[in-house]
Amino acid sequence: MNIQKIMKEAQKAQKKAAEVQEKLGSMSVVGSAGGGLIEVTANGHGHIQGIKLKPEAVDPSDLEALEDLILVAVQDAQTKAHELSEREMSRELGGIGNMLGGMF
Repeated sequence: MNIQKIMKEAQKAQKKAAEVQEKLGSMSVVGSAGGGLIEVTANGHGHIQGIKLKPEAVDPSDLEALEDLILVAVQDAQTKAHELSEREMSRELGGIGNMLGGMF
């Protein structure tokens, strides 16, 4: 395989990776905690877009528990966003997707 062909393939893969990254910005995942008492929505990049709390999640005498639940839900959303990103990159680019995904 000549170097020109390799460079051309790399450029195509980079363009496709940029398209996937743009697509991830419009996709969303939902993380939750406390059996659904708290839900956190994030886009495919892991950026938090919203938080929903059910009224029964709020106990003014135990704010520490609420803080813990929010943290767990945020981490869950970010983990799901990371998994979505890896899945999309792998689906669109095959093995090279995982390598390129770390670059964006």
